[in-house]
Amino acid sequence: MSAAETPLPSLFQAHRQGLAGAVRSVLGARTDATEVLQDAFLKCWRHWQRGERPDDPVAWIFVVVWNTARDARRARERRPVHQTLDEERTVLTTTQPSPPQALLQREAVSAAQAAVAGLGEAEQQVFLLRVSAGLSFEAAAGALGIPVGTAKTRMRSALQKLRRQLGADEQGRKSEEVRR
Repeated sequence: MSAAETPLPSLFQAHRQGLAGAVRSVLGARTDATEVLQDAFLKCWRHWQRGERPDDPVAWIFVVVWNTARDARRARERRPVHQTLDEERTVLTTTQPSPPQALLQREAVSAAQAAVAGLGEAEQQVFLLRVSAGLSFEAAAGALGIPVGTAKTRMRSALQKLRRQLGADEQGRKSEEVRR
């Protein structure tokens, strides 16, 4: 069954981790992505019910999620700040890493999320469509309405910036360890 023939709920379920990652890249690592994903699903569902089926539904879903997250970010910037429940504390896992390993993992994830959040919006979109959604350059370019070459250039630029940022962070951690 092709993606165009797959029911919308199944597409959302199959890509839930990548979609949640896309939301967090826009709204921050501590964001509960559930509400934004629900809003995006409803937007997609309305189009789906009207018979509007895109050629590449996965790319389309990611773009709808991305835009919904951006709208949520704008709305949040206009509202007073309040604390949200940290998703990481609510998820129960059966195997827990040791405290030092858990700290290193959280630091690495936080550094990666901060680096992705620091990308320009155009670079971030292509990066997330390629990495989170697993789309080809052609599909990502089509979803964003840009030439394939532009998508490749934005991805290369994003990867260079991420390597520089994460490489600098790694050097800083090593220097800190040496000082201790």
